[in-house]
Amino acid sequence: MREDQAMVCPFCGWTNEAGEYQMLLHMETLHAEDDLPLGVKEENSYRASASADNAEDAPYAECPIEGCGELLALQELDYHIELHAEQSSEHLLKESTPAPEPDSQAQLPLSGPSRAQREAQRQGQSDLASVENSSQSKAISAWRRLLKMPGSSSTNVVSHAKSLQDEKKPTSPYSIRGRRLGKAQLGKYAHEERMPDWLVTLLRKHGQVTSQGVIPVLAQLLEQSSSTKYAYLCHPCVQHVSKIKREGGFCGYRNIQMMCSFIIHTKFKGHTHFRGVIPSIFQIQEDIETAWDRGINAEGRIETGGIRGTRKYIGTPEALAVFCLLEIPCEPLAIKDTEPAKSEAQLMDYVENYFQSGVEDPTQRIRRTKLPPIYFQHAGHSLTIIGFEKLKNGSKQLLVFDPSFHDSSSILRLVGKTFVHPLPDLALRQYRRGNRYLKAYREFELLRLRTDTEATG
Repeated sequence: MREDQAMVCPFCGWTNEAGEYQMLLHMETLHAEDDLPLGVKEENSYRASASADNAEDAPYAECPIEGCGELLALQELDYHIELHAEQSSEHLLKESTPAPEPDSQAQLPLSGPSRAQREAQRQGQSDLASVENSSQSKAISAWRRLLKMPGSSSTNVVSHAKSLQDEKKPTSPYSIRGRRLGKAQLGKYAHEERMPDWLVTLLRKHGQVTSQGVIPVLAQLLEQSSSTKYAYLCHPCVQHVSKIKREGGFCGYRNIQMMCSFIIHTKFKGHTHFRGVIPSIFQIQEDIETAWDRGINAEGRIETGGIRGTRKYIGTPEALAVFCLLEIPCEPLAIKDTEPAKSEAQLMDYVENYFQSGVEDPTQRIRRTKLPPIYFQHAGHSLTIIGFEKLKNGSKQLLVFDPSFHDSSSILRLVGKTFVHPLPDLALRQYRRGNRYLKAYREFELLRLRTDTEATG
C-alpha cells in the first residue's frame, strides 16, 4: 500500500493517512498482545496517545516501559528508551567499577582512560544492546527494533512527527496564552477533573525519589572524562528529584522541587515558606491555584481549567507563578528561532554565560559554582539544568537532572567517595543533553533564580 493511501486499523477502525509507519506504531502500542513488546498485562500496559477521536495527538506516545508512562514526542522516544536501556544495564557498571574508599587515592591518571579502560568502555557499550534478562529489557529491545527497522527508521518517524507538531502543536505556552489548552500542551489527562484515588494514595505515601550528593560525583566523572574540555556545575546541594513508579508525567512539579531543594539548603529568599521540607505535588498545586486567585499569571486557570488534584501538565508559567507568590526572586526567559540550530545555539550561549558569572577560578577544568540550577522547558518535557559542558570536539552539552530517570545505584554508591571510574563517559550519559536531543526543538523556556545582588540592583 502506498503511503499516500489511507490505512484502516483492523482492530479499532482508526483511519490513518500518515503512512505505514504511524499505523505500525499504533498497532504495536494500542493493540499489542501479551507476547508483543510491552510484555505486560492489559491493565498495566502503556499505550500510545494516538486515537481515532484525537488524531492531532498522533505524534505523541507514552513510553512503553513498565512504570514510566511519560508522554513523549515521537522524536524523543528512541532516545528516551535508550536511557531506560542504560538504567536496566547498570549492573555492567557495578561489575566494572572498583569499590571506592572515602579517602582512596587515584590509581589511574585523570587526564584520560588507559587503553584497557577504552577497551572496557567499548565492550561495556556493546554489551548494553544484549541485555535481555527482564521484561523491561525485552520491551526496550522490541521498541528499538520497531524504531530502527528498515523503511520505518526513527529518522522517518521523527520527520513525520515534526511536520505534524509544527503544524498543530505550539511549543511555548507563552505563544498561546489565554485560551483553553488541550492534550498537546497538558498531556493525556488534559480534561481530567480528579486523578484516581490510587494515585493520590501513592503520591501521599511515597512523595518523590530524591538523591543527595550526586553533583560532586558528576564533578569527578567529568574530571576523568577524556572527552570533556571544561565544564561548569551548579551548587552541590541540589537534589535530584525523580518520579516514582506509575506516577506518569509530573515533570514540571519535580523540577520545581529540585529548585526548592536549593532554596531550602541555601536559605535563599522565600525559603521559610517550605519549613525545611521540599513541597509535595499537592502543595505546589495549592500554591499555583493561590497565585491564580491573586492575579499572578491568572490566565493559567483559563488555559488549564484548573489543576488542583489533577494530572494536567504544568510548565514555566506555573513555576513562575509559584515563585512570584512566595516572593522568591526569579526571571523567565523564552528562546525562539525558526531557523534550525539557532535556538539551540542561543540556549547554550545563555547557559554558559550564566555559569561563567559564578566561577571563582576560571583556570580549573571543572568549574564548580554556588549558583542555583535552572528550570528548563521544551515542548512536552522539562528538566533541571545543573551545569554546562564543552567537549574537546567543540560541541556543547547541557548537564541536567531529568525527573523521568532516577540515579542508578552505580552512581549512588559513589556519593561521598573519592573514586576512579573505568567508564566515566558512559556513567555521564544520563546527565548529558546535546544536539541529538535538542535539535528537534525551536523554542525553549528557562526560569532562573535571581541572586541578592541582582534582586536589589
